[in-house]
This record gives sequence, C-alpha cells and structure tokens, in this order.
Amino acid sequence: MKISTEIQVMNEDIDIFNHMNYKRYIEHLENERAEWFRSINIPFSAMVARNIAAVILKLEVEYVKEAQLGERLTIKTKPMKMGTKSFSLKQVIYNENNEVMTKSICTFVMFDTSTRNSIPVVEEIARHFHHSKIT
Repeated sequence: MKISTEIQVMNEDIDIFNHMNYKRYIEHLENERAEWFRSINIPFSAMVARNIAAVILKLEVEYVKEAQLGERLTIKTKPMKMGTKSFSLKQVIYNENNEVMTKSICTFVMFDTSTRNSIPVVEEIARHFHHSKIT
C-alpha cells in the first residue's frame, strides 16, 4: 500500500542555514512511516499488545535539494522489498514542482519483544509486499 502526506515547512523546521534541518526531515519521514503502519491496520500500539515490533535496522537518507520556509512538501511511502524477517519502505519527499527533495530507504527487522529475537515478518505487513513494484 502506498500513502502520501503533505506537510508545510514551518519555523521550527528551519536551522541556522535558513533551510530545513536534516533532523526534521528524519522526523517527518518517521511520522509518515508510523502513518503507513496505521494505514495497514497494524499501528505500533497493536504491535506492543502482541509483543512484536518492527525495529529499524538501517536508515538511509539522501538529501537532494534543500527545503525552505513555507514550502509545501509531499511525502510518499511505499513497500520496497521484503525478506524472511526484514522489510524495507521507500520514501520520497517532493516539493510543489514535483522535484525530488529527499530519498530514504528504511529497513526494519521484525522482533519479538518478549524473547528479544527476530521473527518472520507478520502477515499483516507481508501481504503489502506481494504485489509492490519499485519505481
């Protein structure tokens, strides 16, 4: 499942170089990933209740173009690839002219919080990777 969210660059996003700070990109991407989990009906609260978690194994972020105060940005998130115990989400941030601002790949490992061991990707997540095409 693909999702898309619009944000606006606010004062609190701006750093001393007068553009959006790298940490704010990561926070916006993280919020969008949480929304992706909610959209597939397995929010973090549901995982906690089942003693499972999708733990970040690797986060890659490429800053392509700077974002300025007041710009409206669109964050798109979609499944990228899945292994037995891990999966990756691809995220791209676009500006109003549909130019790529930031690209990110976040790789998760499924984790049993009671045994502290990795586990196979749960079906609620896995089913969204079976028909995903990478573009």
